Amino acid sequence: MRMVILLAVLLLTAEAYPQTVRVRSVKQVTPDKSGSYLLSGVVPGSGNLLVAGEGYNGLSMLEIRTGRMKVISSEPGAGYEPAVTADGNKIFYRSDSFSENRKYSSVWCYDIATGSKELLLEKRRGVIPPAVTGNAVLLRSDSDMRIEQRGSVLKSGSQRAFVVIEDMMPVLYRGDERTEMMPNGDGFYIWASLSPDGTMILYNYQGRGSYICSTEGKILYDLGRINAPRWFSDMIVIGMDDKDDGHRITSSDLVCWSLGEKKRVILTSTPERSEMFPFAVDRRRIAFCTDNGEIYIMKVRVR
Repeated sequence: MRMVILLAVLLLTAEAYPQTVRVRSVKQVTPDKSGSYLLSGVVPGSGNLLVAGEGYNGLSMLEIRTGRMKVISSEPGAGYEPAVTADGNKIFYRSDSFSENRKYSSVWCYDIATGSKELLLEKRRGVIPPAVTGNAVLLRSDSDMRIEQRGSVLKSGSQRAFVVIEDMMPVLYRGDERTEMMPNGDGFYIWASLSPDGTMILYNYQGRGSYICSTEGKILYDLGRINAPRWFSDMIVIGMDDKDDGHRITSSDLVCWSLGEKKRVILTSTPERSEMFPFAVDRRRIAFCTDNGEIYIMKVRVR
């Protein structure tokens, strides 16, 4: 009896803390000869992806099942790091313009149900990509910082906490507090994000590798060489291991890192194409793009 109880506890623990991602299948979801795209986001709960054109110009929504594309914006920079509310109803994005060799950015809110757009920031300097936690969005420019609720308030540990990059440094906004984070010391940081449970921060440091630190700035994990890292879950990080010749990417494979097992697993190994910029669609699917501008869905099993 004791052995049965122990086995049941072990099985429940394994289910609660999945460790490893295994690839089941990979399928292209962009129609052949439909254009070249960069993957830039996921709409939660909908099966829709956000894609951009070359140089992250324009922003469109791709329906995975049909391959249909809906244009949201054709403006420059609109596809760079858009953000979506947790309820999958609102998309926030920037658009860029130039005047007298100076860059100005605006921030828009797109309502998926109605197709309507609302201007939130107009032609400001120093506008960072909008950041979303739950159904709240953080808007930041050189002259303004505010948080707006754009949906029901969610009961989660990460609510009202945001991580953004300012001057190549992670900054944590929590409540009325703004905390500059430099876990690895001086240098430049990119690809920073908050874990789904709001307790950890993922980032890449100076191209040397990716790390996870606590919200107090203590380094918890050294993930090694993983670029464009993103959370798949609280226990798993996905990203890419890419190589270049100084001008363009020459090869790239998708990888994941298990916090529980503290090891990296290669998800793809395809010499004929380079897989890049993965996003978790849900707990069973990962979306990514290739160097040829195609969008794929990878079905996975987590154990």
